[in-house]
Amino acid sequence: MKYEYLIFIVFLLFPLNKIFSSSNSHESFYNQVQKTIQIIHADFIQNDDHNKTFVLTGNVHLKYDKYHLFCDKIIYYKKYNKFHGCGNIRLEFKKNKIISQNIVGNFFDFKLSGKVILYQDKIKLTSDIINFNFKKKLFQAINNVVLFLDKIKLTTGVLEYNFTGDRIFYKKNGIIHYGDYTVSSKEGFLYIKNKKIELKRNIKLISQNYIVYANTLEYLFKQNQVNFHNTVIVVQKKNFDNFIYAQKALFSFQKKIFLFKNYVSIHYDNIIVRGKYLFFDQKKKCGFIQKILLKDSTKKYFLISEYGKFDFDSGSLILNKNPKVIKMLKNDSVVIYSNIFKINVKKNFSYLIQAFSVNIFFLNQLIQGKCDLFNYASSNNYTQFDGNPIFWFYNQKITGKTIHVHFQNENDGFLKYIKIIKNAFYTEKINSEEFNQVEGNTMTGFFDKKNYLEKVIIQGNVNALFFFYPDKERKIIHRSFCEILSIYLDQSKKIIKISCKNEAYSKFIPIDKNTPKEDFYLPQFSWKDQNIPIKNKKIFIHQEIDQYKKEIFLEKEDMKIMIKK
Repeated sequence: MKYEYLIFIVFLLFPLNKIFSSSNSHESFYNQVQKTIQIIHADFIQNDDHNKTFVLTGNVHLKYDKYHLFCDKIIYYKKYNKFHGCGNIRLEFKKNKIISQNIVGNFFDFKLSGKVILYQDKIKLTSDIINFNFKKKLFQAINNVVLFLDKIKLTTGVLEYNFTGDRIFYKKNGIIHYGDYTVSSKEGFLYIKNKKIELKRNIKLISQNYIVYANTLEYLFKQNQVNFHNTVIVVQKKNFDNFIYAQKALFSFQKKIFLFKNYVSIHYDNIIVRGKYLFFDQKKKCGFIQKILLKDSTKKYFLISEYGKFDFDSGSLILNKNPKVIKMLKNDSVVIYSNIFKINVKKNFSYLIQAFSVNIFFLNQLIQGKCDLFNYASSNNYTQFDGNPIFWFYNQKITGKTIHVHFQNENDGFLKYIKIIKNAFYTEKINSEEFNQVEGNTMTGFFDKKNYLEKVIIQGNVNALFFFYPDKERKIIHRSFCEILSIYLDQSKKIIKISCKNEAYSKFIPIDKNTPKEDFYLPQFSWKDQNIPIKNKKIFIHQEIDQYKKEIFLEKEDMKIMIKK
């Protein structure tokens, strides 16, 4: 997401501190009240003792300290110690100049009116009225106030400068324009000594592509930093469903660092990234996020982790500290728990998902397992499990070097088939001592429409061991060797048919008390009930998703208040 609206704030707010940079001269002027007003020039001078007035007309030029006043006519009222000037008023002090049609008051408290214009360097300020009150230490521009600086334009109803509080402020709405940007707020404050500016209430920043909503905005000039002390919302103009929501935020333009605190939620093209704390270094194009939850509404999956790192240069997102991935299905979910979870996005927008040290996964309500490495590439039509993968379903277990899982449909959770490549081993538990076992080079397990394993085909160097019970008194071990072995099962998970092909060889071993235990197992057999994952662990992950749904609801309620479409 672009951040051009943030850089704008630097240029947006900086120039206001220059408008009244001569405040020290105002103070000095006020403290030297005994100075004499000099009449530099006037075409006519008239003294009216009866009305106690003193009138200057024609090219009037008065000087007081460093202040020069020019006008067409000025009347001084001795009784009130005030003057009234009119016609082409021009007040100059240092590099500052004010033009108006009327001036009323004295050099300590006066009002300018009639198309008032203030100039200072590149600054231009216009308003209907400007009041200077040095007794109250207040400057005030009233009605149709417009401030220009280069390409910046600020409009407001009333703009004030409090000498004592050392601040410039407006409290009746203000709008700032800069190029394609517009920012409005109910109130605005500039603290000159502290070199800080604050915007408050109903802040709305509009750029070409985004709108920013906030109730407080603080800009620190020295640090070149913007703080949002409460909720801030950044919305894409063309699609209000794409936005950033945060409870607190900090943007450092000098260091090019962006920080979201307490809570942040990024919504973009049906993907939601939510976290408690988000840090982004724009120079390095990388960052991290705490308490991350990523939701892809299109693919219908969640990523959850205590901590995540992202790098835009390499296109990677790495999750650690209890990362989990949840794929939502029609009537179920796929859940994977691992130590590290990594996503790599390529330039063609294809991506690779990897989970390292997967200590438990649930493919659906029936199948669970673990592995060292989980792989999913968007270019493939299967999910791959590597590094000693183990699958459990019912009383059955499948292991091998690599296992590929193919679903009948991406979103329904029903398996089409599972393929085990190299060192394939199938185990079916009968009781605590008796297990049907098959090993071979490769193995493919096919599932019916109800997700039951209905057929297993083992190929290459097949070695099989099955237990048969002709009657209650007899038990027989059937050992088979062949190149292709097919096993057929019913929905009660019982073997109903076995077929051996190509170089088949079989032998039967009757079981009695003298039968060696070695005859009960193939060399690679392994079964430990305590290693089977706990199914109810899957429940806790959905509690986290329920909490996420509550937080999203609160976001929407907050946005209804702040954003009026």
